[in-house]
Amino acid sequence: MNILPIRNRLFYSSILLVLILGSACGLLVPPAPQPALSATDIPPKATALSQLPDTWTPVPTPSPSLTPLPSPTFTPTQDPYNFRIDLVMEPVPISYPQQIPDHSGWETVNGSTASISIPPGYQVLDFAGTMMEMMFGVMEAFAEGMVDLAEGLGEELTAAPQETLEPVDLGEIPEFDFILAVEETTQSAIILVSADREPETTTEDLLNDALSEGETPFQVAERIIYTDTPYPVERVILDIEDEDLGPGKQVIYVILSDEQAWNLIFTFPANLIDEKLPLTEGVADSFQPAP
Repeated sequence: MNILPIRNRLFYSSILLVLILGSACGLLVPPAPQPALSATDIPPKATALSQLPDTWTPVPTPSPSLTPLPSPTFTPTQDPYNFRIDLVMEPVPISYPQQIPDHSGWETVNGSTASISIPPGYQVLDFAGTMMEMMFGVMEAFAEGMVDLAEGLGEELTAAPQETLEPVDLGEIPEFDFILAVEETTQSAIILVSADREPETTTEDLLNDALSEGETPFQVAERIIYTDTPYPVERVILDIEDEDLGPGKQVIYVILSDEQAWNLIFTFPANLIDEKLPLTEGVADSFQPAP
């Protein structure tokens, strides 16, 4: 057997097989030459909008708008010694409450300018007479001392005998009320104090004076004015904070008659508001100016 021709046939067959496989896979076939592009044939760079279908209409993206935050409402700065409640709250007119507690068993306290009834459990103290007598006693002693000093200086400066000066007459003690009732078990208090008034004084003026004189920090929670009382009456409820007793409530009635004015004040712990508020209405209802 001639071996060389068989090897040659195998070699050529292998080469032919490689050429066939290479042509089928495209490995041995050079790529077709690409046509040269002119400057006008260069395709534009793809963008997000250019890739949308022809039937879509591009909608411009709106710029995000900032929603302005609501402006906070500021309470006008108050001078604690010249408080103005009209900058904080307007009064709400209401009819005087019809459900008044029964006053039977209450103690009636008659002052110089007015009277009120105090519910059971409160110990009543009347400071008005004692305070005014002490005040006038001090003033009289001071006036007499000044008279004696003036007489002594006159005798030392001149040799002529000096005429004795008449004592200063301070007049009668003015009518004044300061009634205090205390309930020790609940740390509650009721105060009636008379106030001076001018012809043009209003209940708002009285409230401003009362709130300007207080030393305890407070916030006005409610303000009402009664529409069917025999004389102008206005009421406020305050949230207060006592250093020793903690959170509390203070209810202030300002009462105005033709010649006199009064502040009727109630103070009690905040958690007793539902229990004490009807009592405040009962005391205010019992108020009577002195004849």
